[in-house]
Amino acid sequence: MSTVEAIRTPSSTASRTDPPRQWTTWWNLAVVALPVALLALLGWRHRALTDDGTIFLRTVRQILAGNGPVLNAGERVEANTSTLWQWLLALLGWVFPGDIGFITVVTGLVFTTAGLAVACDATRRLHARRARRPIPLAPAGILVFLALPPFWDFSTAGLDTGLGTLWLAGCWWLFVRDADPARRGTGGLPAAAWYGAGFLVRPELAVVTAAFLTGAWLLRRPSWRRTAAWLAVAGAGSVAYEIFRAGYYGLLTPMPALTKEAGETELGLGWRYGADFAAPYFLSIPLAVLAVAGAVFFRRAGTRDRIVTGTPVVAAALLAAYVVKVGGDYMHARMLLPPLFLALLPVLVVRATRSLATVSLAVTVWAVACIGPWHPSAFTPTAGAAGAKTVVVHTSDIGITGTRNADRTDDWLRAFPELRAAIAQGMAGPQPVLLHLRPGDHGFDSAVPLNPAYADTQVSVPGWYLGVTGAAVPLDQRIVEMWGLANTVGAHLEYPDDWREYWPGHRKLIDDVWLLALELDPRVTEPPPGYPKATAAGLAAARHALSCGDLKELLDSTREPLTVKRFWSNLTGAASRTALRIPRDPIAAEARFC
Repeated sequence: MSTVEAIRTPSSTASRTDPPRQWTTWWNLAVVALPVALLALLGWRHRALTDDGTIFLRTVRQILAGNGPVLNAGERVEANTSTLWQWLLALLGWVFPGDIGFITVVTGLVFTTAGLAVACDATRRLHARRARRPIPLAPAGILVFLALPPFWDFSTAGLDTGLGTLWLAGCWWLFVRDADPARRGTGGLPAAAWYGAGFLVRPELAVVTAAFLTGAWLLRRPSWRRTAAWLAVAGAGSVAYEIFRAGYYGLLTPMPALTKEAGETELGLGWRYGADFAAPYFLSIPLAVLAVAGAVFFRRAGTRDRIVTGTPVVAAALLAAYVVKVGGDYMHARMLLPPLFLALLPVLVVRATRSLATVSLAVTVWAVACIGPWHPSAFTPTAGAAGAKTVVVHTSDIGITGTRNADRTDDWLRAFPELRAAIAQGMAGPQPVLLHLRPGDHGFDSAVPLNPAYADTQVSVPGWYLGVTGAAVPLDQRIVEMWGLANTVGAHLEYPDDWREYWPGHRKLIDDVWLLALELDPRVTEPPPGYPKATAAGLAAARHALSCGDLKELLDSTREPLTVKRFWSNLTGAASRTALRIPRDPIAAEARFC
């Protein structure tokens, strides 16, 4: 071979191989980018701020006003479950001007879209690493999210779903990257820190943290010193915040977790919750098809890749089992979206081989069948399972606000003119009052003298819809959260006898007698009109119980000034305080605590 031929041979070889490689690169980019772009479009078309999402905004505004992470100034109550989302919104509200509600909607969509892109890229990398040459990919699991209206809805609901999606995607991307044999011996500490943030995103995501840390250990088999370093880095943020939570709020869990009795078991309701999600969309069809694709990959993979693909699936099973165990949620599909996302991570895209392309085609057919107007039950699934008590929040909120895209706080405020009028009337009155509002339309019924213990408070407002009430009530005035999700006494009440008749998470509606014992001027000894279930004897017993023993300490833990002594008392008593339950009968409560 001549010198000229020797020089030309690589060039000619490159000319034969580069065009297919370039075509494959662009094709794979389109396989990821187009579904992600469509999901962003669908999320934007369904953008809305839910009332539950608006609850975060009250706390964020209190933080920005210098009152701390509280619902009411002067009372330390943790009203939100996602710590990281709450503080991230506070940062965004401090940096960007404008309605924090709209900022929340946009941020949720950006995080969801970015999370899908990151997760797909990780799956692409997994397949590319196992191939000896560039191979085209086909969309698979990502089509499931493209076809599920709940995923569109919660991408902008003002809740932590977008943050959770991005965090899960980051776990997957780091896990795939660090599983590369070429990276053996590297530290892994940044990945451990990212995995450890799960508890701060949502407490139940701690099981996902445990799964990924275990998977990383199985891949690397580090020394005990490095293992200890991983655990220290992963747990540092969560432990530090847990110390803050116990000392500041006096509890070991966010108050909504306490109210929802997150440690209880309601398997029957949990199974119905799962069926209510799966049945309207015939979700078993794509899951079965994709399970076959996952099994093919798993069978052909080596030990390391089996650990990689198995870890998110195990995490999904653990998280789904927990959701089913506690009975699910009242929001249709919300709590099962993260485990579904985890389970589909290894098959978001698949190799475009003849057999796996068939898988992609089957999921595409299912997605088209689900996404079209010919399947309206997919958009309003009210009969997914007999006895299921879930709400399609997007549909519900359209009915409440009268707006398809209620993406600003003012959209909610305009929907409750009676509430705003009642607050204005109470603020203009001659004395501090507790408003009595009708639960349905927040119409003003009456007002009674307010407990003078709430200094500098002119009006105390029952929060039936806590989010919009928080937006309407001035930051220096008081909200009485009626469902126990952010009510110091309500959260600790025992379930009522008919608790199964209520939505999950909304079973601790505060009784009239306890509401009056906390809010009514003590000089008024007879229950006023509008509180038919309260009696004079019950009111006296409830007031006495609140002044005794553990109940007095419970109130003091949230209301006394936060001195070093108070912080230490809250910290050391947090476990017993979290376990405290109050009998609904005030006579029984008086006998127990006094």
